Amino acid sequence: MVNMRWRDVEQVLRAAIADPATGWSLGTFGALAEFHRNAGEETDASELRIVTRRGAIEIRVHDEIRIVPYEGLSKIPTAWTHGVMVCLPESAAVICAARGLTELGPDENALCGDDDGALLFDLGLGVPHLLPCLRTDNATLIETLRAHLGTSFLELPPQVVTAIKAAHPDRVFQSKLGRIEVKQEIPATGGETPLGPHTHILPELLGRGRTQSANVPVPPGWVPCLAFFPPNPARDILGERKHFDTAAHNHFQSLIDTFAPDEIKAAKHMVWQAMKTQTAPEKEEVDNTRSARTAIRVAVRQWRHLDGDSPLWRQWHKRYEPNSDVLE
Repeated sequence: MVNMRWRDVEQVLRAAIADPATGWSLGTFGALAEFHRNAGEETDASELRIVTRRGAIEIRVHDEIRIVPYEGLSKIPTAWTHGVMVCLPESAAVICAARGLTELGPDENALCGDDDGALLFDLGLGVPHLLPCLRTDNATLIETLRAHLGTSFLELPPQVVTAIKAAHPDRVFQSKLGRIEVKQEIPATGGETPLGPHTHILPELLGRGRTQSANVPVPPGWVPCLAFFPPNPARDILGERKHFDTAAHNHFQSLIDTFAPDEIKAAKHMVWQAMKTQTAPEKEEVDNTRSARTAIRVAVRQWRHLDGDSPLWRQWHKRYEPNSDVLE
């Protein structure tokens, strides 16, 4: 039976997928499919699904779902990053653990409906919560892939990787919480990643065996099976500074206050309450954890956008970012 927690999360997900300014990703640390669309792009939308000519996304219901919003530090000293991890318990997240290229047959659940006769091939990355696939009806590529079944994608001969790039198969990444399909062409080695839906496979990061960056505070025992990225109030889609968007800030803070781990909420509200009451920073504000320290630094940066510069703000900034002299 679907619990009330899912009903709360479902409302958030429905609002996010309806917003063309919100980006999505599905994968693991070092292997990701991303979905982005333009505001004026033609779409076929229904329930928790968006299909465009460049790709598609579908969100799946699960009664153990949990969302974890987070904020991180940007290299821009007046900005920060943010996102929302959509998670399952480790045991519930398992979808596949193939460690070699595997033929899966026709794609019975394809979102893009023009692939009759195409076959799915699991890339065999050996990540339990991720099913990363290629989908193709190219007879030559199918023959090439079948000749290397059982070999991990990361160990395929260079000529096979070259054949894959030349054929531009669809990329289909799945987890227990969703599916992202990418129909755009694969860029040449060293080429520019296209805007819109695309994939990344980075062997060096995959080799670390992480499910997400160490800077993303997913609670122990949980695995991110999907992620979304609402508009950032201080940075544009390319990561550059922009005029501060108060509405975007307030929207994301509502997600933090409702769904973020308690230590993050406590750290941020401690900073803002101290600023409101003209209290200087002290040594024993919150638990001395990485997540809490990051939350404090983000809160200090955000306060300056919300309330402007002041001698008190500079005390907090000097305390938590002593090596940053840039006050832009």
